[in-house]
Amino acid sequence: MEKLRKSLRLSERTAKALLIFLAALLTFGGPTYLMYVLESLGVPHLLYLLLGIAFFTAGVGLFIHLFGKEGKS
Repeated sequence: MEKLRKSLRLSERTAKALLIFLAALLTFGGPTYLMYVLESLGVPHLLYLLLGIAFFTAGVGLFIHLFGKEGKS
């Protein structure tokens, strides 16, 4: 997170807020809206199902990474 914050010249709170938004988008938007878009594009069912699971897992992992540090400090 430090590299992202320094490269974009963001405050720590702003960078964390953007990452939380990204995690929420991956967790909730990936398995729903992304799958709907991929289905309408004619992508095979197994592929968009796997992509939905991957986006959900990435979002949950990002949430754990962001909020796991708060519990330890």
